[in-house]
Formats: sequence, structure tokens, C-alpha cells
Amino acid sequence: MKIVKSSIQFNKVILRLVFSHSFAILTIFGNLIIIGFSLIFFFLENQLNPNVNLILDAIWWGFSTATTVGYGDIIPVTSAGKVLGIILMLVGTALFATYTALFARTILEDDLFRFSHDFDEEKDDFLEDLKKHRKVLEKQIKHLEQKTKS
Repeated sequence: MKIVKSSIQFNKVILRLVFSHSFAILTIFGNLIIIGFSLIFFFLENQLNPNVNLILDAIWWGFSTATTVGYGDIIPVTSAGKVLGIILMLVGTALFATYTALFARTILEDDLFRFSHDFDEEKDDFLEDLKKHRKVLEKQIKHLEQKTKS
């Protein structure tokens, strides 16, 4: 049951992240950067590379390069295309590292919030236990004081 509860909590955290402002901005700008690189690649390689006939071919190259999948079906033939590919690999790595950091931060913040919340509840329970023990001790002290006076 605890596993189900944990996975439901995890899914809520991930959904909250996916619909967050920072995730949307990162996704939009990341895709625009990749498409921008793809368009430049298309104009550099279109007439010279037999594998780049459509803009969609260049976009395919851009996403496979940025994600470092690199299927190898489209390879730059010009020096400028190769330099552009190297830059896109670095940008893609940075982009996905940012995604990873965003996911890690969100999960850690949630864990921290739950830990502090659980600790507050435990602290309240502990305080209640101390109050009960204090009452018992006060009764025992009164009883002992009365015994010693008599």
C-alpha cells in the first residue's frame, strides 16, 4: 500500500512539474533552438547532402543530434554543418541537463516539504507525549511530597 501511495505522490509531483511555468519555458525555448539549428543546417546542406531533401529531414537531424541519439542516417557533409552539429550536441546536452536538474529539484523540494511536514506532526505527537508524562510525574511528585510530610 505504501508503494502505491508513493507512486501516486510521485506522479502528482511530475504532473505538477510538467504543467509548471519553468518546464513550459524550457520546452518552448529548447524546441525553438533545435528547430533554429535545423533550419540553418537545411540551408547549409540542402544542395550538397543527398540525405537532406526536406526541412523535415533537417529537423530529424536536429532532434537526433540534440538528444545525442545520432542515428547516423543524416550526417553533415560540409565543414559548417559539422561545426553546427558539434554546437548542437553541446547545446542539447546542456538542455537535457537542465531538464534533469529541474526534475531533481522538484522531487527534492517535494521530499523536503513532506519530511518537514512529517517532522512537524511527529514533533506535535512528541510534545503531547511529554505533556502526558509531565502530568504523571507531577502527580507522583505530589504523592511523594505528601508521604514525606506525614
